[in-house]
Order: sequence, then structure tokens, then C-alpha cells
Amino acid sequence: MNPTILLAALLVSSTHAELVITEVMADSARATVKGDWWELTNTGTSTVDLAGYKWDDKPEAVLTISTFPSLTILPGESIVILAEDTADVATWKAAWGLTSTQVVAKDQMNIGLVGSEAFANLSGPNGDEVNLYDVGGTLVAHVEFGASNTGKSQAFTRDGWPIHGLHSVAGKHGAWFATDTGSPGDARIHFNSAPVRHASSAYSYSVKAELTGAAAPTISPTSLPSFLTLVPGTGGTAVLANNRPLTLADAGNHLVQLTATSGTNSTIQEYLLTVLNPTPRIILNEYNAVAALNFLNGGTAVADDDGGELSIDSHFNRIAGNGGQWVEFAVVGNGSVGVVDMRGWKVEIGSNNGSGFVVRNSLILSNHTNWQSVPSGTLLTFTDKTTAQGGLDSGFAIRDRRNSVGDTWTNVWMGDPNFLTYTSLASNGYTLSAGVVSGITIDNNGTQFRVRNSAGQIEFGPAGEGVAAPGGTSSKEVFELEGHPTPSISPIAASSPTTDGYDDGASGSTFGQPNAWLEGATPITQSFAPYSTDAFQQWAASYSLAGNAALKTADPDGDGRKNLDEYAFGGNPSVYDAAYPAGAVTPGTLVGWSYVRRSNDPALIYSHQSSENLQIWSARTAASTSSIPFTGNANFSKVTLQFSRPVPTPSKWFLRARAE
Repeated sequence: MNPTILLAALLVSSTHAELVITEVMADSARATVKGDWWELTNTGTSTVDLAGYKWDDKPEAVLTISTFPSLTILPGESIVILAEDTADVATWKAAWGLTSTQVVAKDQMNIGLVGSEAFANLSGPNGDEVNLYDVGGTLVAHVEFGASNTGKSQAFTRDGWPIHGLHSVAGKHGAWFATDTGSPGDARIHFNSAPVRHASSAYSYSVKAELTGAAAPTISPTSLPSFLTLVPGTGGTAVLANNRPLTLADAGNHLVQLTATSGTNSTIQEYLLTVLNPTPRIILNEYNAVAALNFLNGGTAVADDDGGELSIDSHFNRIAGNGGQWVEFAVVGNGSVGVVDMRGWKVEIGSNNGSGFVVRNSLILSNHTNWQSVPSGTLLTFTDKTTAQGGLDSGFAIRDRRNSVGDTWTNVWMGDPNFLTYTSLASNGYTLSAGVVSGITIDNNGTQFRVRNSAGQIEFGPAGEGVAAPGGTSSKEVFELEGHPTPSISPIAASSPTTDGYDDGASGSTFGQPNAWLEGATPITQSFAPYSTDAFQQWAASYSLAGNAALKTADPDGDGRKNLDEYAFGGNPSVYDAAYPAGAVTPGTLVGWSYVRRSNDPALIYSHQSSENLQIWSARTAASTSSIPFTGNANFSKVTLQFSRPVPTPSKWFLRARAE
């Protein structure tokens, strides 16, 4: 998958990589010894031998690459790769006040290999990238950056995220001024902890700073939002945490500044903390990143890139562009049956360049009455094209399955004047002319979404590429939620075999339909049972049954009784429980049988069968039926039925109840 590009600025390839590119100087202001340089940090716990590792800037058709000599980088160590010869290293280090920092000069690179070069010069004015590959050629670290300010490096924290503000500033993040501004080699006081950048109802960040060979720094707050408190620790540590539960009113970006001080040395760590609404009424479900000329999962109209079964969208089938610029949300309300008033809400489309979410496009919902009561469980799609243009026209409740599985589907064309309020390019970020919408940007280059309610509060997001996962959506994939839609879904949750969350590179697409994915070899489909008006679906949701496990025919506890029987006769679908229904039997010419069954769901139909050998069963109609309320549960009744015995009387005779 391609690395994410965050709006012509900066980006990281792996949040948890052991080798991280933490700084790039692409446009020095020095008069002499001014070569480009970049910094590599080992954030892991093991020493890494870089022999045979390679790096380049923008890969070209004819690859020219720099190959590292044999050298080791210790845990926590930062080294500098410099576009000067070994003879210039001492002068360069002295100018930066460096002593023990390991510097790799360009003439140390192995240039004897075919296709190798000493140093791939970095382009300051135009922006560039740095890519690090292991000995097997696998990309292990990557950053992209936009145009550089002369004399200022572009820095990244130890999780690879761009420094807030994009360029180094003296006195922040260990940077200092000496013709150039930066912090090569972490030679001065610095933070070696990466900020926790998202919070929901709670927040905690364990802070660590150090100054090699000097007293452990003390950490103090410089600027904090009122809901955070810093508790200093020992040995250059502290803990930053919330002092009250966070709410919808806190949702948004908050500037955090912490100062580490050791003697006369100090530096500031500065970052944006994004607070997420802990109780969203709408969540991102899926968006299309397939480029206009590409097919889902690549290839052609008749063959996937991987040569397997053709990847298709559930609505668009297999077409170039996979339906154009579209996004899908799930309206979840409070997590159960209900409606949400969405009049005046705003869907913001944008990205994050390291300094907070930047809005590119705004879809403003009108005051049309259809927005007044949007059912919870609605899949809400927005398309930039009409049906005639290869997308889909507007339609509310195109599919309504509230009385069964719980989902509803509504689509809105982005140019529809009835359902969206369009003012201008300046206000909305796109143009609408002669029935054509232009300028909507939903792609694989770091697209994210944010939803505001009519009061301007952030209901959900930012969510999308680079939030839940480092980024990796390609121009042949979709970004999707692989989990069941509920208010508890967080934008920062990444999908895993044990976690409901977002997959930033899915080759399946289900526009307007519940998402589908594989957990191992098991196919899973999103469950909208909590939003169903069907009593069985609500019962299944109350036991946390979802997807295939929530089907009426499923037997999730393996006790031999399907869910419908558990529901009808009072069983527990998560416990291997005893056989039922059971109850008193009264022998005689008319055999009486009393048992308990559900009585609050008129959709349930009960019938009875008899058998003489437990193999062949025949329908049996009761001669009489009576019932009384069941004292153990008001949703059930105790019924008493009488059945005529066969003539002649068999030696054994069995009865059973069935529910449909």
C-alpha cells in the first residue's frame, strides 16, 4: 500500500517503527559546510546494524540509492546522515555543538554497488521525501515534507508524527539557533517521549525528558487546557492526565506545551491534543479512495491485480473509479432505536498536515424536514455524481429494514439543493455548476472527515487515514470500519482480529450496504440489530450477539439450540444451558403439558409435534390451550395444553414445541 501524503506537508509510515526518521534539513542557511542532512532514531530496545540498509529520496524509474556501511545504532540513539565528506564532519559537528553524536558522511556510503550514489540531495524549495529500506528492500521508515524554510529543519517526534508548526523553532523540541535551527543528534535537552495526541472521555500521557550527562530534567506545564493536570515525577518524568471526564463540549484541538529544564538548559514540547466526542451520534463507516482510472483492488475490468476473484462494490459493481468521490456514515444516535435531528449539520472533508485538521470541502445539511428525524441505524452516503453521471441520485430511506435487521439507507447527491445548502466555492470548497459538482477531494492522500452538529460542536472525528492507523490506503482501495456501528466506535481504533476498528486499506466495497470483512477465514457482516424494531434483533443485541452469531439459526453457545429457540423459550444464547421447554406432564386420555414461553412478541408462531421414536415427528394440534402470566418474567407466560393420545396407545409418546 502507498504511504499517506498529508496535504503537501509531512507524514510518517509507521507509528510503532523501531527506526524512525526524526528530522530533515533540506535547505541550510550556512555559508560553508551546509550539506543537507537527516536524522535517524532507534526507538526500539535492541541495537540495529545498518550494514546493507539503503535510503533514497523520491524513487525514480532508474533507481539511484545510498547504501549504508557497517555501523550500529543503539536503542534511543539518534544518528545524522550528512551530505558532506568525512573531512568536513568535525567542523559541522562543532557548529552544531555536537560531541558524541554519530555522523555518517556521504563518502562513507557504499558507492561501489551498482546503482548506488553517495547522497540523494534533498529538495528544500519543492519538498521531498526520505525512504529507509532494510537489507531485504522493505521500506522501514518514511517521511514526506513540503517546501522548507531556509535555515530551518523539519522535525518529527519519536513516533514519526510531524512537529506541530512543521518547521523547527529555537527553544522547542530541542532545537536551537546557530545560523540554522534544528536539533541533530539530540545532543541537548530533549523529550524522548512521543505525545499522546487523542483523547476521548479520559487522557493520560507519560512524559520523559533527558539531558545526557547532566541532572535529570524537571517537567512543568507551560500551557495546558483546563481539563488537564501535570503531575511531576522523578528522573525526568511526569504524567499528564485529565482532571475531569471529557465531554462533547471539549471536542476539538487544544494546544499543549510542556517545558523540560535541567540547569540552564530548557526546551518546550508542543503539540495539538485532539479531543474526540465520547458519545457521537454519527460515525464514519466507509469512503472510496479508488482513483478515477483505477479499479477496486487494481487490474482491469475483467481481472484483479492479484489474479483472484474480481473485487466489486455491492452497488457500483466493478467500474473505474468505483463510483467517484463518495463517503458513507452510520447514524448511531444513542445506540438504540430512535431518531436524530440533523438539520444544519456539517460534514467536513479535509486532512491533517501535523498542525490540526484542515477543511477542504464542507457539505452543509439543509433544514429540510427529512433531516429532522433521521433514524438511528441509517447508512448515510454522499456522492459527487448523480445516477446519470455514474453515481446515485438523492433518496431518503432507499432501503428501510428497521422492522427486521435494523438498517436504513439514505443517499444524498452533493449538488442537491433540497438537502444541502450551497453558497459558494469560498464557503463550501467545491463548485456546483449546471448540475455538475467539482472540487470534492476524497482520495488516498490522507483524507479525513469531521462532522459538526447545528451548534458547531464536533460530533465525530477527525476520522480517516492517518488517525486510526499510520496510513496506507492505496488508490485501489477503500477505507472502512470493520466493526459493528455503535457510539463506542472511536476514530483512533484500528481494526484487528480482536478489535472493532478501521481498516485503512480494504479491497472490498459495500456502498449503501452494511460493511463485510473477514476475520481469519470467517466472513463477518455489520450488525444493525440495536436499531431494529424487531424484538428478536433487540434481544440478540442485549446479549452482545452480532453478525452471523446474531442470526436466528445460529447456535453461538454450541448447546444444540438455535437462537430463535433460546429467545422463544427463555434460554441464554451465551451459556450452554439445559434443554427446554420443560414442565409438568399430566397423563391420561388427554395428556396435559405445561411449559413457559415468550408471550410479548406477536411475530412468534408456536406449533407442536409428537413422535413415538424421536426420529419421525408429526404435527399435533392441542385440544385445549390456556395460559397465565409467568411470575419469573413479565415477557413470558406459562401455557397449559392438552393433547389427545393416539389410539391404540403407543408404549412411548413424545411431545415437543417449535417456534417460528
